[in-house]
Amino acid sequence: MKDNHVYSMELDREYPKVDSGKGIYMYTEDGREIIDGASGPVAVSLGHGIKEIGDAIGAQASKLAFAHRDDCITPILEESCKRIYEFSDGDLYKTFEVCSGSEATETAMKLVTKYNIARGKKDKYKILARWQSYHGITMGALSLSGFGSRKKGYEHYGFEHGHVAPCYCYRCWFGEKPESCSLQCAKALENEILAQGPDSVAAFIAEPISGMSLCAAEPHPEYFREIRRICDEYDVVMIMDEVMTGFGRTGKPFAYKYYGVVPDMVTMGKAMSGGYFPLAGVSITKKFFEVMKENNVFFPPGHTWSGSPLGAAAHVAVDKYVREHKLVDRCAEMGDYLKSRMKELAKKHPTMDDVRGRGLMVGAEFVKDPQTKEPFPAEVKYAGQVQAAALDRDMLIEASQGCNKGVSGDAIVISPAFVVTEEQIDEIIRRLDEAVTEVEKRNGF
Repeated sequence: MKDNHVYSMELDREYPKVDSGKGIYMYTEDGREIIDGASGPVAVSLGHGIKEIGDAIGAQASKLAFAHRDDCITPILEESCKRIYEFSDGDLYKTFEVCSGSEATETAMKLVTKYNIARGKKDKYKILARWQSYHGITMGALSLSGFGSRKKGYEHYGFEHGHVAPCYCYRCWFGEKPESCSLQCAKALENEILAQGPDSVAAFIAEPISGMSLCAAEPHPEYFREIRRICDEYDVVMIMDEVMTGFGRTGKPFAYKYYGVVPDMVTMGKAMSGGYFPLAGVSITKKFFEVMKENNVFFPPGHTWSGSPLGAAAHVAVDKYVREHKLVDRCAEMGDYLKSRMKELAKKHPTMDDVRGRGLMVGAEFVKDPQTKEPFPAEVKYAGQVQAAALDRDMLIEASQGCNKGVSGDAIVISPAFVVTEEQIDEIIRRLDEAVTEVEKRNGF
């Protein structure tokens, strides 16, 4: 590998040196064209090279690049938070903007703590989560995550408040079938709250549609209604992690809107700035905020760049672009096409099964036998082989291992930018077809 001063994830890997991008394509210094079938880490929602967004950030930088939230507020930040309120149809009343999804999770934890202290319930502090979840890489967020491979080696820095089974219909931990499901995965939360004591449990955090730990696994249609009931009954704050699914990715403004509930708090990021600036946030409902207001809660947590005017400018420009081009509806339409093409592809391949997801976030699982759902041994790194074979064909996709209780299980996510066309989806499928064919042959299929 050519020597440089960048500390990369894999030290012995030769990474493509990407110099520019346009739409769903990225270009290396030597002119190689790569399809960004993953939108980076499901972040570059509108595609690369949109001049209006870059210009908006530049104009704000020339006008005012920084203002510290401890001292003042900017009009552009006010506009950004107002647009989130409108985008959510009035669900998300107040927003605290930060720079990453991990920061958003950490901030949500602190808000929950302040909320309960304000109500005289300082011992109500535990935040429950699910196994096979991912909420960020900072130590608090990683502690809440149930993604074993990403926690490995850092356990002694974190904490364990409690994890419950995921809502994972393809490999239901309770042996149930969707058509006759009694929602044991949701009732597992109620059991955990009762076992630990309702007076100690403050919140429950979950992804509405799973991210990379379960690669776009969708919940049972009634799952979150039951979760909402449980949270209400035991005075538990319901937090939705929409860092990956928010701002139109799934074909709705936020994915929680598919399930007939409104969470008390939503963490967000990625598509919030379309990948044009490090930006994330935590939004709360008016009901949650009223408790903070009534008790005059002082909330100092935040990082240097919390409430950045540059991040706010990026979001405002992205929001304008999304509305002008009706990209949430387009995401739903193109997502249906992508999912149908993925299902067609799965019928061709003996190792490809359970195409899932919503909008332009479509996953598929790889198994040795679709009849038994037997996974490949972890050491085979089957999904990683598919990802590498796709890159050999100049296409980036997201791959993950460990969906089978963290021990084994391989899956991918295809998540192009919202501007993708049917023709481009066809090309994504063609290259994926070639990649899977190569990997299947290599593994004896």
